[in-house]
Amino acid sequence: MTQPNINFTLPDLYRLRLKPFVEQEVNTAKDQVFLEKHSLPEWVDYIVTTLVERLSLERFMTLRDNDLQGMVGRLMSLELVAGMLADFTPEQMRIFDDCLVRR
Repeated sequence: MTQPNINFTLPDLYRLRLKPFVEQEVNTAKDQVFLEKHSLPEWVDYIVTTLVERLSLERFMTLRDNDLQGMVGRLMSLELVAGMLADFTPEQMRIFDDCLVRR
């Protein structure tokens, strides 16, 4: 009996593991805030692209699920905040900047 020839690309492998974490973030978000910015497939693509660039396959596969879930949540939140800031007028940006606590 021969083994089937199955070929996965690196992004395919990341996508298989990441999709449930992205779905969980989208489904638990209040008021579906994530879906206002991107569709579920767009979020998955964004997270996959980001993590393929930042994590080797070995590191990615050895991450605990809790750590990976946290990473996905932080990346999605950061993308939302960056998008909101891009829409600010210069005056709104100045007000926002004045409100930040400097450490």
